[in-house]
Amino acid sequence: MSTAIEPLAPAPAVGWTSTADAERVMSVYASPLVGIVQRLFERVRDTDELHAFSIGSEACDSRALVGTACNINNGGGGTSPVEARLAAIGEAVERYSAAWVPFDALRYGTHRELTRSGSHCLSPADFTPFADWQYERPGSRFVPFTPDTPLPWVESRRLADGAPVWIPAQPVYLRGDLMDRHPIAYPTSNGLAYGSTPDEALVGGILELVERDAVMLAWYRNLSLPLIDVEADPELREYFRRHVHPTGLDVSLVDLSVFSGVPVVLAVVRNREPGCAPLGLGAAASGSPVRAAVKATAEAVNTRTWAAIKLREGVLVDPRGNFEETVVDFDDHIALYSRPDLIPATAFLDSSPLRSTPASMPSLPSDSPGELRDALVDLLSGGGAPGGTAVDLYAVDVTAPDVREAGGHVIKVFSPQLQALDAGYARRYLGNRRLRERPVELGLIEPGDEGFNPLPHPFP
Repeated sequence: MSTAIEPLAPAPAVGWTSTADAERVMSVYASPLVGIVQRLFERVRDTDELHAFSIGSEACDSRALVGTACNINNGGGGTSPVEARLAAIGEAVERYSAAWVPFDALRYGTHRELTRSGSHCLSPADFTPFADWQYERPGSRFVPFTPDTPLPWVESRRLADGAPVWIPAQPVYLRGDLMDRHPIAYPTSNGLAYGSTPDEALVGGILELVERDAVMLAWYRNLSLPLIDVEADPELREYFRRHVHPTGLDVSLVDLSVFSGVPVVLAVVRNREPGCAPLGLGAAASGSPVRAAVKATAEAVNTRTWAAIKLREGVLVDPRGNFEETVVDFDDHIALYSRPDLIPATAFLDSSPLRSTPASMPSLPSDSPGELRDALVDLLSGGGAPGGTAVDLYAVDVTAPDVREAGGHVIKVFSPQLQALDAGYARRYLGNRRLRERPVELGLIEPGDEGFNPLPHPFP
């Protein structure tokens, strides 16, 4: 059994899965008795929340099924009830599926041992998640990834040339027991996506990697990038008029496409009323700048709602505390910014005097998922935007047997070059060369500038 995705076929002319077909398959996953998703519920909307639909989903207790607990609370949003429902189901299913590990398909050993046996493996020189000084800090549990580090490995497919490549399993599967010995990295949902077809899941995973790479580069290097003029596009202007302006929130859209050449939008939502959660961030990448902007906006408003819940429940993180002890997961990242103390330090995100429009941003052909897949792989393997270093993309099929039986697909895309979203201040991914080199290549910072944002990020 191989965990690598099937070799990429020529992009078919088959279009995107219709909502009706997606609903037919995904409804199978929702059942209060035997479903991966055991409960779906409509979230109550407050006056300062997006005037759209939001659905929450609760996953099953997966311990008896996949051997570990999966993410219980999930959700999705959209401009229609069906869109929100499918997003909520999809998020729960992808997190559940990525917690299932086909242990018999893994290989165990060092890079040196596997390559001597004839396997093609990811080089430790290509994956440096942490800076050297982070390994030396008291209490650090992570070890450097070297040719002699014993690890579990999983087979992937390198998208640029179709080669099967073994990569470390720790950042692929959503379970902590793979890190019991020699942890070199930790898993998040970075690059993980559910799809009605393999290409749809693959495209979703690639786009998420690109989106989070851009956000982390902007945050850690304190970059102020062009704001997008919402009024310049009729579709985006109408979306804001109908769904955003009634909230009374201030929403800025930031063009982050410069890093990869893919349309990437960061939405910064601010509520300036005293006593309210002041900030929410969201981001999205897409073949279309407008689609990226809409998705990013919805996520940012929902993130601010998450912060408002933390504030209302009194779950707060002291902005003057020791972040290595107090910011350990995504809940803490959001709770830290649910009060106004650190909000001035986020002003750089949406303070650029430069302006962009959807028409001036890059766009990619996306009439079908296969067409968008090929465009993304070609662009990133060539370095993305001008002057960029080639980006390797490795895809692993993490579809659990019960998910596959119902007709769905879950794929994890991993890139050692793209900057991953991190969770926990002591676990910041500060070793990636791209974090230092890409902003310099683009002329956004001066060569030799090694300064990083010292604060935990507020991204979900």
